Amino acid sequence: MKLFKKLALTSVIVFTATMLFAQDSNLNFKAGAQFPDAPNKAGFDAAISANYGADKYFTIGAEAGFGWVKYKDEGDSTKVDDVEFASVDKTNIYSFPLLAVATIRLADMKEQYGFMPYITAGAGWTWAKFDNPDLPDEFDETFNGFTWQAVGGVNILLGSDSNLTLILEGGWRSAELDNSDDIMLDMSGFICHAGISFPIGASDY
Repeated sequence: MKLFKKLALTSVIVFTATMLFAQDSNLNFKAGAQFPDAPNKAGFDAAISANYGADKYFTIGAEAGFGWVKYKDEGDSTKVDDVEFASVDKTNIYSFPLLAVATIRLADMKEQYGFMPYITAGAGWTWAKFDNPDLPDEFDETFNGFTWQAVGGVNILLGSDSNLTLILEGGWRSAELDNSDDIMLDMSGFICHAGISFPIGASDY
């Protein structure tokens, strides 16, 4: 619990600092799916990001995410690194990535055609909790590790008189996490999102 409180506090500090220094920024809300390697299951993935526009083609900012993979193995054991678990009613993996992000965007296309392609790269840290009722008492359920991601997408204007844009994006996240027992939980995999972006502050584009 202390770990998650520290994570929440860090997220607030990063977002506040980004917005205080922003002259031209946007706020993005996204939700979609993740396909991590370790459980080899699909799961929920969401993120909120705040971005400062250095100019119309380039932004920097911060992104905080939440992931949830829930599954049940029917009759087979589940293996995480070299530790094997029997089939259980429910297994949950909760993940909390926190990343610094930079985006290159083709802003002129937004003015001419109403949509704007972009690419985003990010790097930071992910914390995860592996919740399994059959875990031995001595097993450390908390994992963490360095994380990077690369995403491509497009922003589509929601009407000629609207500042809101629809976000559609997909990419790859690398997150090889481990716990205090040096057991690896590989949450790397494809991610995809849809969401809404809206500007904060004055904007000329």
